[in-house]
Formats: sequence, structure tokens, C-alpha cells
Amino acid sequence: MSKLRLSDEMLGRPERAPKRARVARGPARRTGVPSPFKQGLLLGICVGMTLALALGVVGFLVTRPQATPPAAAPATPPAAAAENSKQPQASIDVAAEHLGDLQIRIDARISAPGSYSPITKGQVVAYTDMVAMPLSHRQGPIVMAEVSGSPGTYQAVSQVPMIGEYNVTVEVRRPMAAQADHRIDVQNVKRS
Repeated sequence: MSKLRLSDEMLGRPERAPKRARVARGPARRTGVPSPFKQGLLLGICVGMTLALALGVVGFLVTRPQATPPAAAPATPPAAAAENSKQPQASIDVAAEHLGDLQIRIDARISAPGSYSPITKGQVVAYTDMVAMPLSHRQGPIVMAEVSGSPGTYQAVSQVPMIGEYNVTVEVRRPMAAQADHRIDVQNVKRS
């Protein structure tokens, strides 16, 4: 139902001046009602977020947590892991010394497992890698030579690109596979 309104004349009021017509300047604005584009955008955002939430809840309810392996263990392929578990690994004692002018000397004493007798005529390589920027300053393989008169001791000299802390990895390839790491801090260019 609509309300009936009596005119000013019937109510005994003086007549009002007629309203002036508005001059349209720019597009007509509707107040309180968003445009169809804004309505569709708002509806699309609401529907999209509701679907994303529903998928997240379903994914949370369907999946089951799995135990993760410790982060310290390096990832090895299953074939390599089975091969390494069958063969005994050599024992490696790694030492590294900063010689000055960004040069380091890497020493490794390699012995057989169990008997600890020195392994001679082995194929031994080393790698250096900056701890702060892994893989960006990696060098190697650096071939290590056996020190004459000291069986089972291998040595190499390498130059690192800049000062910083380096991880030195020594890898025995033959006669039995093994690997060991050592950290060295190179903090000055010249050493006195």
C-alpha cells in the first residue's frame, strides 16, 4: 500500500516554488546500489574463497601426516644406498689449513674399516664449497695425491675465490667408496 498525500492547497499551506531541473554533469550516479560489474566481482571473490576453503578442509581431512626423515641425512638414490650398505666404507680423517692468499691445503688420512690399515693407491678427490653461498662457489673435483713416505695420507692444495667459511668434502672413489666433510674458515688474504 502506498500512502496518500494531500496537496499543500488542501492543507492550507502556501504554494512552494517549483523545483529547478538539474543539469546533468557527467554520468548519473546511483547511490547505494553497486554496478553490475562490482556485484559480479564481489560474488566471484566470495565464491572463489569459499571453494578454496572447502578444498583446503577436504585436503586436510583426507591426507595423513607422514614421518619425515631427519634433515641431516643426505638424500641418496635407493640403488646407491643399497650399494653403500653392502660395501664397507673407508674411514677418512680430514684436516684443512689456510696457507694464506686464499690458498688452503687439504689433508686426508684414509684407512680400511675394521683393521684401520692405511689405504694406498686410492682414487681420492676433494670439493670446496662456500657455506654462505652453497653451490655458487663450488670447486672440484680436486685430485688428491698420496704423500710419499706416508701411506694412506693424501694431500691437495686449492685456492678459494673469496674469504669466508668453506665446507671441504673428501671423497674416496676407489678401492671403497666413502665421503667425509670438514669446515675451514678463511678470513684474511695474507697470512703471516
